[in-house]
Amino acid sequence: MPDPRALRIDVGPFHLAPTPDAPTWTAAQKRRGSDAVSGLDDGESDAGRITAGWTDWVAFAHRVLQVDALSRDAEARGDAWDEGFSAARDAEARNPYR
Repeated sequence: MPDPRALRIDVGPFHLAPTPDAPTWTAAQKRRGSDAVSGLDDGESDAGRITAGWTDWVAFAHRVLQVDALSRDAEARGDAWDEGFSAARDAEARNPYR
């Protein structure tokens, strides 16, 4: 059975791959022929690649989840405001936010 720590991880528009000579991982953009991300069309360029330790990637993922939670919270508050506003415009409607 292959070591799972040596397998590439595909995440949306990029992938994480372990580097062979150090305990680091490199994030690289996925390329789809002529429509490469950021206009990078040669596979030899290091542009768009970031190498960091595993703990750095875990910390990055944690921050992404925190930002996502803040975004979802702000969206939910906006939806609640919209519902309250529309209920206030209708004299027959009961506004659950008052």
